[in-house]
Amino acid sequence: MAEPSDLDRSSVRRQFDRRAASPDPGDFLLREVERRMLERLELVKLVPARVLDVGCGLGDGARRLRGRWPQAEAIGVDLSPRRIARAAALDRPVGGSWTTGLVRRLSGRGADARGGPLARYLVGDAHRLPVATGSVDLVWSNLAFHWFDDVPAAIAEWYRVLRPGGLLTFSALGVDTLAELRAAGLAMPALPDLHDIGDALVGAGFAEPVMDAERLTVTWSDPARLLADLRALGGDARLGRPRGLATPGRRDRALAALAARLRGPDPTAPMAAGFELVYGHAWIGEKKRPPQGWSPVEFRPPPARRGGGR
Repeated sequence: MAEPSDLDRSSVRRQFDRRAASPDPGDFLLREVERRMLERLELVKLVPARVLDVGCGLGDGARRLRGRWPQAEAIGVDLSPRRIARAAALDRPVGGSWTTGLVRRLSGRGADARGGPLARYLVGDAHRLPVATGSVDLVWSNLAFHWFDDVPAAIAEWYRVLRPGGLLTFSALGVDTLAELRAAGLAMPALPDLHDIGDALVGAGFAEPVMDAERLTVTWSDPARLLADLRALGGDARLGRPRGLATPGRRDRALAALAARLRGPDPTAPMAAGFELVYGHAWIGEKKRPPQGWSPVEFRPPPARRGGGR
């Protein structure tokens, strides 16, 4: 059973608003997982008319999806207004030579061949998506799952917006992520277990979800860079997080202790930590389950009378 969330949704939004204009130090992991998710879609026979990226950040995923299916409408939704504004700015035609435009199109950033943006970007809460019911063929979400403070509500929204026959594909940081840091005493938000996610998908109405996981080990030489990357991927947005700022001396001592713990007896060794990457996909059946509290009503014509008599 999933642990209750201690996330503060308003703090999540503020964190990403603050980082919207600066380069994302955690982008390396997002782009690597994005690449692996796109590879998995190679096996899927789907021609969507509308794709939705939930937790789109700066819009890279939405633009990649549009590049894969040029005929589709791509929509990116994110809780952070500043990130959505930045995503739209990155997608806007900027002029320059025809070679610059070509590079932007091939890289998934910028206008499509008709001169318009590759995607449409909306400020919205993953727990209450600003998208019509049954209007999406593919829901995509890359490493946004650990920011959902109400997982059943977010999954129910995925189910709501998908059409019958639609596909959900997503990635998440699993429960064994950064176990080395937990062992070192760092406070970490609760992360989901693969089996709990699968159960939640079934409970929401998804058909036969497929879940799997892999481990990716990342190394750092600088403890300050390690901390910056981890803040970008999952900064402390817990309701019960410590308030106030640490002094520079206290921060330096904490970083030195963390580096010593991860490096072991060799002070020159790189610091390594592992990420459990959980992947899931699930389909919507040809008939969707009605919303909770609703019951389906079917009208059937009366059977034809035999013999023509009364």
